[in-house]
Order: sequence, then C-alpha cells, then structure tokens
Amino acid sequence: MKLRPPTDAEKIGRILVEKEMPIQEMITLWTDVFPTLVIWSTEEIRQHLTELFEFSEEESDTLIEKYENLLQSKVSPSKEMTSLPNLDKINPDLHPIINTLWEANSFLKRAEKCLDHSELLRYFHESPENFKKSQFEKDDIKIQIQKVKDSINKKLTNYLDYKEEAA
Repeated sequence: MKLRPPTDAEKIGRILVEKEMPIQEMITLWTDVFPTLVIWSTEEIRQHLTELFEFSEEESDTLIEKYENLLQSKVSPSKEMTSLPNLDKINPDLHPIINTLWEANSFLKRAEKCLDHSELLRYFHESPENFKKSQFEKDDIKIQIQKVKDSINKKLTNYLDYKEEAA
C-alpha cells in the first residue's frame, strides 16, 4: 500500500479535530496551507475554507476563531516588508539604482533570516567542534552582511536625499 501525503483540507481538518494540538504543529499545518508570502484577509481564508476545502460555515468559523486567537500574530508576514519609496520627486536617472539597492537590501534581510534558522543544522555536523566552527563562520557572515547593509542604507539615504539638494 502506497502512502500519500495529506491534502491541504486534511491538514486544516487536523487543527479543527484535535483539541490538544501543540501551537507549533498548528502553525506548521496552517502555513503549509496558507503560505506567509501572501497577506491573507479573513474573508479570503473563509472563502478557501468553505469553497475550496468544503468546510461547513460552523467549521470555518471555528477555524477562523482559532486563527485569530492563536495563530494570526505568529503567521503574519514579516514586518520587514516595506514598500518602495516614492520616487516621483527624485531624478528619474536614479530610479533604477535606488530600486536595485532596495531589492539588494531585501535579499540581505532574507539571507540573515536564513542564517538564524541554521541552528537546526547542528544535527548534520559530525561533531560539536564542527558545529561550533560553523557557528563562528555564521557569525562572521552576519557581520559581513551587516556591513553591506549599512553601505547600501548609506547609499540609499544619499540618493533619496539627493532630491532635496537638487530642488
């Protein structure tokens, strides 16, 4: 007999059925179905639950209540997500440069987050010494990333302030 992975409806259904589920498991199941790359409104979640996964209104209400009370603050998209600056008053020649720097800064923030999650990799090292060595390397990389971010932020500030000097 071949095992199949659970469907999204089954994952969410576990949150509904199991009364004493650890919060971390709930978060994992929820984010498997509703990825954090998207900002989900309550109505969009309700629509997915009722139309796509065919939960009843009562079941959907229960799941949304659990979401709002237990999960929403833990699965909301990163607060680092910021919009691009308003470039209307800045020299148009600088727009591509500013956009590129802004995007680079965003990539560096994500890289830093990935390094923070590398703590889980301790089990893949042959010895505690190798793990400690990788920790030092990770810290060094974070320092270098911070230096690059500082440089980018300094350049961005200069370019964004350029409009005031030109006016």
